[in-house]
Amino acid sequence: MAYLEIESLGKRFGGADILHGVSLSLERGKILTLIGPSGEGKTTLLRCLNGLETPDMGVIRLNGETVFDAAAPKQRERKQTHRAFGLVFQAFHLFPQYTVLQNVMLAPSLQRRESKAELKARAMALLEKVGLTEKADSYPNTLSGGQQQRAAIARALAMEPDVLCFDEPTSALDPELTREVLNVIRLLKKEGRTMIVVTHEMAFAKEASDLVAFLKDGTVAECGTSEQLFEAPRTEALKRFLMQTE
Repeated sequence: MAYLEIESLGKRFGGADILHGVSLSLERGKILTLIGPSGEGKTTLLRCLNGLETPDMGVIRLNGETVFDAAAPKQRERKQTHRAFGLVFQAFHLFPQYTVLQNVMLAPSLQRRESKAELKARAMALLEKVGLTEKADSYPNTLSGGQQQRAAIARALAMEPDVLCFDEPTSALDPELTREVLNVIRLLKKEGRTMIVVTHEMAFAKEASDLVAFLKDGTVAECGTSEQLFEAPRTEALKRFLMQTE
């Protein structure tokens, strides 16, 4: 049984199908990369997984447990989504009035499961992981884009999500800062994190992905290993997309 199962997920906005019939599965500790043209439903899929949007149809299962089922009214209330999925946004979304350390500590502190000293120690360990120990007391507006994104990754990790999602984490960064962020994702891969990454960085997708899904018209047009999709694309749509990104 796959660790994450997405079955026939659908989402409509204003009468238009943004997602329809999306089905994917992912093993624990693997990276799924979502690729495809803009506006094809990749971000919407992440938002549905993270509870920021409610799918109109479909089922989401994690580790054998149903966390969402559109057909079952009782299941429409998410089960522990604060722990199941974490999301690193494209635009960082750090709280400007808080320091980096306070940003990382904020959400776990609301759960009140640890003492302040324990929360701080864990937050500092996460900042060390992403290379930001020396920026713990800095405010977001004093950081580079790459540093802000790494702080956002630490903040997402602080909630100990089962699946960590990234929505175009490098789209606003220059090449050097892009490398900083991608290196953190590579480190998390080595640690065995289960991750879903939306990206236009095709070299990274080819190198780091265990599974790649090409979304077109709100559904999965192709899915397979990076070798399968990049070396032997089956659909004309994927062939055209890869030619445009070369």
